[in-house]
Amino acid sequence: MSNTSRNLWLGFLVAACALPLAARAQANTLASDLIGSWRLDSWTLGNGMPRCSEEEGGVSGQIIYSLDGHMSAQLGCAGIDIGDVGSLSAQEVMGRLSRRHFTYYGGYTLDEAAQTVTHHVLGSSSVPFVGSDQVRNFVFEGPDRLVLSPEGSSQRLTWLRNR
Repeated sequence: MSNTSRNLWLGFLVAACALPLAARAQANTLASDLIGSWRLDSWTLGNGMPRCSEEEGGVSGQIIYSLDGHMSAQLGCAGIDIGDVGSLSAQEVMGRLSRRHFTYYGGYTLDEAAQTVTHHVLGSSSVPFVGSDQVRNFVFEGPDRLVLSPEGSSQRLTWLRNR
């Protein structure tokens, strides 16, 4: 075997071994980009309207992704008055509370190829969420801006990294 052939063969082997390492490095980069705490900047519905009306105040929220695969989310409409509920039915009170403050926590898994993060809900202020998997499409719009959208929905939640 000539030196040229040997060098070409060696180059091919090095390239073949480097491809999986490069893919793994990219995956680790996406995972490390997600780790940390984020504050809710905006929440729009499929029609482009804000999730919270002016009377309900602006959005408020935080989502945290830990290095060891746990997550926690709290979000809602910050200005909803929950102090004067005497004239409301129990169902109306619960509706107001759930728009004011919605929470859930659990583990998460990241699918870099699909650009999704799945929240494996262990506990929530909403009973139907408990035990569910909540899939979120994600896009990074710079190092400190994360957009999450529930799979199958055109809602858009924009999060800014807490610094």
